[in-house]
Amino acid sequence: MAAKTAKKRLTTEAHDGKRIEIIQHCATLFDKVGFHNTSMQMLAEEVGLSKPTLYHYFPSKLSILYAIHDTHIGALLDGLKREAGADPVASLRSACVDILGQIATHPGYVRAFMDNYGDLEGEMREAIRARRRDYFDSVKAIIVEGIESGRFRAVDPVITTYGFFGMCNWAYKWYPPMAATRSPEEVADALCLPFFDGLKAG
Repeated sequence: MAAKTAKKRLTTEAHDGKRIEIIQHCATLFDKVGFHNTSMQMLAEEVGLSKPTLYHYFPSKLSILYAIHDTHIGALLDGLKREAGADPVASLRSACVDILGQIATHPGYVRAFMDNYGDLEGEMREAIRARRRDYFDSVKAIIVEGIESGRFRAVDPVITTYGFFGMCNWAYKWYPPMAATRSPEEVADALCLPFFDGLKAG
């Protein structure tokens, strides 16, 4: 019984590992030629699989797009986990570093997330919308905490959160070419310093 359980676990891990490999390759192709310009045949060739084998892992191009979205937003949400009472400035900086880190290491994921969210349909779109809302609300909560603690001056937390994301997320348009020479931490500091100066109370 234990041997069967171990074999099943290894099989599941291998399947999950292959899915991760597939979405990494597919995200690269989406980044190169665009989601709408790719076919399952092109994706299969990019991954080095036959089309029937690719269908074994993903039933459609849309399901691959969903997996990319889910992986990306999951990584960002994981990065927001923080201890109670953590410094809001440090927490926002860390969130910015996470976004830039994703842009540097997974530019295809980020481009699909930014440019192709509207292509998701039905339950897939609703699921990602809910996770995006959770992420927005989590960052907004950090800003509210900063206001209530007296670290930040009284600002509109919703608009300030949109401003923060606009500043960080737009980097997917210009940061990839310089990612090899400018670290996410270095760029986050350059972006966030003026932002934090504007938030500073007093």
